[in-house]
Amino acid sequence: MTTNSFLLGMAGLALVAGAANAGLVTTHTTSGTGATVNGTLDANEYGAGNANVYLGGGGGFGGTLGASQMYITSDATNIYIGFQPGNNLNDLVAIQIDSRAGGFTDATSTDTSDGGRRAASNLAGNADDAYPAGFLVDYSIVIGNFGIVTFEHTGGASMNFVDFNGTFTGGAPTFREYTLPLAALGITTGFNFFAGYVADGGYGSDESMPGGAINGGGNVGDGVVSAGYENYHEFVVPAPGSLAVIGLAGLAAARRRRA
Repeated sequence: MTTNSFLLGMAGLALVAGAANAGLVTTHTTSGTGATVNGTLDANEYGAGNANVYLGGGGGFGGTLGASQMYITSDATNIYIGFQPGNNLNDLVAIQIDSRAGGFTDATSTDTSDGGRRAASNLAGNADDAYPAGFLVDYSIVIGNFGIVTFEHTGGASMNFVDFNGTFTGGAPTFREYTLPLAALGITTGFNFFAGYVADGGYGSDESMPGGAINGGGNVGDGVVSAGYENYHEFVVPAPGSLAVIGLAGLAAARRRRA
């Protein structure tokens, strides 16, 4: 079940929640203005001063995810994601998204028909990675040197294909941008997310977004034991009428818990 609650306070555009908030690390609220998907981080594209930025941890694969920055914003129709790798993008960034009631765990998603699907459904290939408390994945966005692909989880061995964009390819640590309709990811009031970084064959790194216990134990590799992902970030999309109020008052949504 998913429940939403918005606590408005004088917090600018970002709120860092810390470990006391049951794994929630950072919350940002949409600026209500879309980004220009051109591979350039323009001024104020992802909130004022591009403040809608999320960070990770770990460096076992060179810091591609652990030292990266992810930017998110939305308008009335679409979600926009900007990703700046911290190093060469030689492997797969798998963003796990909890956007609606229900969903699935690593143990219940087993699509391994190609590397992107394996990363999306199973993260480290031989380990059933624990997810944050109350987190069930609905969609995954995989960023690789082939482009960006999105899947919908079904809880079995065959995820639903949602979208592929091959605009931004190659392994160089260049800025990449991506957009999808909010409806394509089941987003109404926002979503929770975390990300892992794994090789095409399922060899797991110690890198994550946000950071957590997995960063301190060495790469997961091909093993069956993983520290899992206990932390998550959040992006909030208030109702259209609320956006105007937030803009005028300079307020930010604090957080929304999922159970």
